[in-house]
Amino acid sequence: MNRIKLIKKGIQRIAQKLPLNSSTEIRLTHLCSQRCRQCSVYERTTEPPYMSLEQFQIIAERLRDYGAYIGFISGGEATLVPDLEGILIEAKKTFAIATTLVTGLYNRPEVIQRIGKVALENDINIQTSLDGLGALGDSLRGVTNFSETILGHMNWLSEHRNGSKSLLYANIVLNDLNLDQVPELIRRANDLGWKTTIGLYHTLTDTTRSDDELRLRPGKRLDNILKFLDHNPNIMNLNSFIEGIGPFISGGQKKFCAFVDSPVLSTRTTIMENGDVHLCYGEPIGNILENDLAQIFSSESYQQRIDQYRQCRGCWTTCYTQRYLLVHPASVKQLIDNFRKVTGTKIGRAKNGTSKKTD
Repeated sequence: MNRIKLIKKGIQRIAQKLPLNSSTEIRLTHLCSQRCRQCSVYERTTEPPYMSLEQFQIIAERLRDYGAYIGFISGGEATLVPDLEGILIEAKKTFAIATTLVTGLYNRPEVIQRIGKVALENDINIQTSLDGLGALGDSLRGVTNFSETILGHMNWLSEHRNGSKSLLYANIVLNDLNLDQVPELIRRANDLGWKTTIGLYHTLTDTTRSDDELRLRPGKRLDNILKFLDHNPNIMNLNSFIEGIGPFISGGQKKFCAFVDSPVLSTRTTIMENGDVHLCYGEPIGNILENDLAQIFSSESYQQRIDQYRQCRGCWTTCYTQRYLLVHPASVKQLIDNFRKVTGTKIGRAKNGTSKKTD
């Protein structure tokens, strides 16, 4: 879709007072190669367990018709999906700004390399998770040799970029067990040419599991890590997001909900393997294989869910909060910081792609 058509669709949605649907996560499968302590997605029982290319094409067409900007192709473990190569090509044609493959990179090397080549050749971003090293990583992710496996695959992808403009980054979910490893996790990723993002352990959605040992607690350990993360050039989070973590954990952060307080610009949807459309927590608000997004966002189910979110205690997540902070800076300084962070990421990606061409 060309930019003029996309802008027209955006204006149309604003006039209709419907969400732009700024980004869409499509979870292709509930099958997973890991058993993370914080996640229960593999306990879903929908059949078939993964989305087919034909189903994805229907969804992609409806997303393009509504307006599709940023896309995340995830799971479960996306590399377990038989039609993933074709799905990635279709996704690249669907999302106008960026397409990201979200993968745990915990699969056979030949699978990661085959899928990785498709992503790199089509300038599709790759996001993985790197929550812990050694025995802690194994415990958090429920597998053996977690960090060695993931870092090895990250290294292979870095070495085979060959001019790709794909952004490679690892997400680190802060929890009370891994705080002391965070600087080393960032360093190890950076040494391989990967950027990092920071998330927080939470139990917000239906596929996140409660684990008191993982719950972040106020204190010196957290304060020290947040000081280390503040304006750190190797992480892609907005500075305002990092600055708000401490107050949120201490219960002093101002409450807001991206879906309620910025319904047009900040809404993010999640589409499950059976086509169910979710916002944040709660039951699906519709099914995109049965109805298009305009119908879903105009439905009573959508409005009831927004009314339900008005009672929410608030959250501080990369998926929802950062989207709100990006378009609602609290000061001119934050506006400038946001601009520098976004443009810096784009420039860094372009430089990485260019540099590898000359290697």
